[in-house]
Amino acid sequence: MRVATFDVGGTFIKYCLVDDGQISERGKVPTPAGKNDHEAFLQALKGVVEQLAPVDGAAFSLPGAIDVDARYLKTGGALLHNYDVDASAWEDVLGVPVEIENDARCGAIAEYEVGNLQGVDVGLVLTFGTGIGGGIVVGGEVYKGHNLYAGEASMIYLETPGSASMADGSFAGACSTISLNAQVAAAKGVEALTGEQVFEMIEAGDAQACAAFEAFCATCAREIHNIQCLIDPERICLGGGVSQNPFFVKSVKEAVEKFNGALPFPFPNPEIVPCKYFNDANLIGAYQHFLRMRRKRAAA
Repeated sequence: MRVATFDVGGTFIKYCLVDDGQISERGKVPTPAGKNDHEAFLQALKGVVEQLAPVDGAAFSLPGAIDVDARYLKTGGALLHNYDVDASAWEDVLGVPVEIENDARCGAIAEYEVGNLQGVDVGLVLTFGTGIGGGIVVGGEVYKGHNLYAGEASMIYLETPGSASMADGSFAGACSTISLNAQVAAAKGVEALTGEQVFEMIEAGDAQACAAFEAFCATCAREIHNIQCLIDPERICLGGGVSQNPFFVKSVKEAVEKFNGALPFPFPNPEIVPCKYFNDANLIGAYQHFLRMRRKRAAA
């Protein structure tokens, strides 16, 4: 089965062709993300499907709270045009069957099906990118919660937001990769830095960059501890492009151990590892979800 598979982020739409489980024809296009950009978004998707044709379907990893059975986006995360959207209607535009799932849950599906959460009873995937995705696995199934908000790590708030921005005061606002880049740039007194530049500075021992990164990791550790208190995961997989850097994973792990070790009572440390599929986890999970949902619909 040839499936056009998409990982839709706040900045780019990554895509690939998955043909009987094998990934090929990778690429990315900018994500139309404005409140009135839904038509532009659909046309971008249509262009990719036409480029990859012939395909038997389209699988999507998307931000937001998603009812997978109804193929309905209740929320769209940073994609303001994807709120209250019936994605089954996308089939009319794309001309192929469509299945959708939350991005972090796609990462969790990939990791417990064929990755680093295999055999784990309670596990967590945290994906660092434009925001922070969360996927919770309990007993081999992705836990979604009553209102489909379980795992919405970006929407954990460190303090009451002081503006209309969703990121203001949130876990994502403090600990996304975009936030890390901005924090290091501010510490260095420059307008902007790329992720590659940030880690070059940190690994070279730049004092200001290292101090900003230490504060970033300390905030990550506190929020990971808080998540621990709710779901008590055995293993946490860190995902997103930044997770490909072993230094990032090691630093977050050490920060969690430092935070938990400073508590006035004994507290367990979870196993913290990178996602097996790094930046491909959402694509692989979206494909696996597509296959599962097509079988489910065929059997109904």
